[in-house]
Amino acid sequence: MTQEEPAKDEKVVFFTSSSQLEKIDNFRFNNRIGSRAEAVRKLIDIAIDALCEKKKPSQPYDADMLIAAELQSNYGEKTKRQNKKKS
Repeated sequence: MTQEEPAKDEKVVFFTSSSQLEKIDNFRFNNRIGSRAEAVRKLIDIAIDALCEKKKPSQPYDADMLIAAELQSNYGEKTKRQNKKKS
């Protein structure tokens, strides 16, 4: 653990849909994140930073990571459209 990285001493358990879990996993793999938990933490950080006005991100996000997060919201719709075209 680095000096900048806070301790991970709180546990949060939640239920999610399979489609949301697929989006989390896609974000994880697209950004080469080591674990699903770390991907969820990064997505939470991105969302909080995006919602807080005038607050700079707590960590630098490269353009690819932000684009991947943005694309995740449309992932299911694109897949449905692609499947319809194949039919």
